Amino acid sequence: MHATARGGRRLGAVVAAIVALPLGLGAGVAAAWGGAGELFVADATPTPTETPMPPLPSASIDPAPPRTCSITGTVTQPNALDAHGLVENAETGEVLFDYGAEQPTPTASVMKLVTATTAMYELGPDTRFETKVYPGETEGTYVLVGGGDPTLRAGGPSVYGDRAPSLDDLAGQLRERGIRVQRIGYDESLFTGAQWHPSWHEHDRADGAVGDVSALMVDAGRQDPAAHYSPRTRTPAQDATNAFAQKLGVANAGAQTPKAGSEPVATVQSVTVRDLVHELLLNSDNIIGEALARHVAISRGTGSDFAAISEAQVQVLRELEVPTDAFNGADGSGMSLENRATALTIMGIVELIQRDEHGLGELREYLPQNQISGTLKDRLPGIPSGQVQAKTGWTDEVFGLAGFMTLADGTRLRFAVFVAIPPASGQRTTLDNRDALDAIITDIYQCGTGLRGSIRTVSV
Repeated sequence: MHATARGGRRLGAVVAAIVALPLGLGAGVAAAWGGAGELFVADATPTPTETPMPPLPSASIDPAPPRTCSITGTVTQPNALDAHGLVENAETGEVLFDYGAEQPTPTASVMKLVTATTAMYELGPDTRFETKVYPGETEGTYVLVGGGDPTLRAGGPSVYGDRAPSLDDLAGQLRERGIRVQRIGYDESLFTGAQWHPSWHEHDRADGAVGDVSALMVDAGRQDPAAHYSPRTRTPAQDATNAFAQKLGVANAGAQTPKAGSEPVATVQSVTVRDLVHELLLNSDNIIGEALARHVAISRGTGSDFAAISEAQVQVLRELEVPTDAFNGADGSGMSLENRATALTIMGIVELIQRDEHGLGELREYLPQNQISGTLKDRLPGIPSGQVQAKTGWTDEVFGLAGFMTLADGTRLRFAVFVAIPPASGQRTTLDNRDALDAIITDIYQCGTGLRGSIRTVSV
């Protein structure tokens, strides 16, 4: 394994460490490094030898071009709010820009990088979740038992496509087996606790961004299953059971318990965790994020409610040697006001993806691409199409973006940048703040490896 540096990030042996923040970065950041212009240099005292080594010919040294490109003005403009960020050369590990990277910030949907990574690692990419029908305690009563698959379809057109299982599949199995159902009840007990996080905004339910989270739901609770953004139900399990009861021509028996010791009489499986993560990252599906976070918590034994998520995520991140200082995973989607992460934590995950450690490299292919796909389809027009692959994030408190960019010469950078509302300001983000974030990312691309903000040269 690599040695650790800066709160546990895996890096190679440090060959030099120099901090030279440009004037104008801000007093808070300069103080974090002991004052602008202060240098920290590794001990370079030579070890005495009998015969001094001859100097290398100057022709063998290929010095890096000077780094003189500053984005300080863009980062400190008013619409950039309280900005935090970290940019590194993905090929050398060199830190090109560090602006409050150790300070926690709200995450918005950049939190989904945490959820995706922990789900792929903990649950496995080929895992599927099962929705089952069991005999009930009363003769003729059967129980629809949720297995934590929010993509289960009522049966019609869905944003999740025909590969997602449907209630029609379950009803067909019951008919094929000649099972006569008189009443159908439901069991959503796999997930516990509140189904709506108290810090979520009510308008996000009406706008269709998120809804109540249940282990039993159809079409992620959307009123219009074919629309990504559709108002969400407040009673997901009851709605799913009503839909199933209609297909069977029977009554909804309400909450029920399967008969003790019974075996399922019908079962459908979700698509794989890999497929769910793809949808999570590409289209920023919040309900999938909540379901996956609970499955990770259940697997880790921390619980099955909102309160169990953060502990489970921290356990996995530490196992992956990602720094977790000041981290709080209040939910799996990033919608909560209480989520906190540093740019160092997010960069640790981006680096895992780049290195393809534990098979996580495929996550890069699921990230939106600027001007091409997902939540970046209409963004970053100042950068050639497809040169940025990154997870977006947006709430009333913050805009964020984290992932990779490929420069014109083929060099790759990795980055994590946030523009957040200052604490207790009472403000809400606007599209002007998103444009400020996009301007920062565009300037990073234009500066490339000439970006100047801090210097920490490492071997990888």
